Amino acid sequence: MRVCTLPWWKGVALAVAFAASATAWAAPTGYAINSKGYDLDNSRVAALWAVDLATGKADYVGWTGRDYFIDIEGLGFDAQGRLYGADDSEDTLVRISTKTGNAAPVGGSRGNMGVPAGAHMDFGLTFTCRGDLLISSSGKQELYRADLETGELTSIGSLGVAIVDMASIGERVFGIGLGTDDQGNALTPNLYEIDTELPAAELIGPLTGASPYIQAGLAADEDGQLWAITDRNSIPPSTDRLPSEILRIDPATGEATPVAETIVGIESLAITGPGSCDGDDAGAGADDQAHPVPVLSPGVLALFGALMLALAYAPLRRLAAS
Repeated sequence: MRVCTLPWWKGVALAVAFAASATAWAAPTGYAINSKGYDLDNSRVAALWAVDLATGKADYVGWTGRDYFIDIEGLGFDAQGRLYGADDSEDTLVRISTKTGNAAPVGGSRGNMGVPAGAHMDFGLTFTCRGDLLISSSGKQELYRADLETGELTSIGSLGVAIVDMASIGERVFGIGLGTDDQGNALTPNLYEIDTELPAAELIGPLTGASPYIQAGLAADEDGQLWAITDRNSIPPSTDRLPSEILRIDPATGEATPVAETIVGIESLAITGPGSCDGDDAGAGADDQAHPVPVLSPGVLALFGALMLALAYAPLRRLAAS
C-alpha cells in the first residue's frame, strides 16, 4: 500500500494555518463592573469582575469603593495597562486595581470631574492612540476630554446622540447608543463612529441581533474586534432580572452577534489599551495592572500537537529507513 506524504514545507504551512484558525476560537477576558445587582452580599455589587467573553463566566475581583464609587459606568485601559473608570455616583475619575478591584480618585479628591452637583451624566470612556482620555455623557449627549492628573473634564462639544460607551481601534473611535428609555421604548440601539474634533456621532448601523437593553459597555480587543456587554436588567415594563448579554459587533455594519450571557447589571467593559496604533505593540499591560490575554484551550492545544506529530511521522520514518 502506498502511503501519501507531504513535503515538509507543506506540513509546516498546514500547521501554521491550523494554529491561526484555532486562535480565532479563543475570546479575550474583559473587565466589567455590575453597577446594579441582586446579590445578597453587597460587596459583590458595584464590584470589578473578570469576564470570559466566550462563556460569560465571571470571576469576582473585588469591591470598587465600599461606600463610594458605586456607579462606575465607563472603563478603559491606557497604553500602560492601567485601568480607569468614570463614576456617576460621585462624578469622579478613578484608577482601579485589577488585583483587588479597589478604586481610588485621580488626584486624590472625590468629585474631581468638576461636574455640577446633581447632574445626570451616565458616562462612557475610552483612551485614544494619542493618549487622550475621552469621556461621553449619554445624559448630556456631550463629549469631554479628561485631565489624567486631576480628573477634570473639558467639554469638546455636543454629540447630539446619547452615547453610553466608547471604544478605540487605531485612529477611529466608536460609540454605542442608549438602548431604551424608562418606559422601555427603543432609543438609539446603534453603533456610531465618533468624530472627536467636531465633535459628531455618525451612524454606522443598528445593533441587529442584539436583545433590547438599557445601557452597555463597549471595548475592542487586540485584534480590533468590537465587543459589548449590555445591561438588560428589568427593562420596562418587565421586572425580570435578566442577565447581561455579551455581543460581538461588526465595526463596519453594527451587526451584533450574541455570544453568551453573564451577571446582572453590567454597563461597562475594558479589554486592552488602545490598539492598532502606528509604531507600538497595541495595548500591552504593565506592572500590577496587567490584564489577561486570550489563550487556546487545552483541547485545541492537544489537537494541534496531534497534527504536528502526524505531519512529522512520514519524514521521520523515511529518515530512519535511509
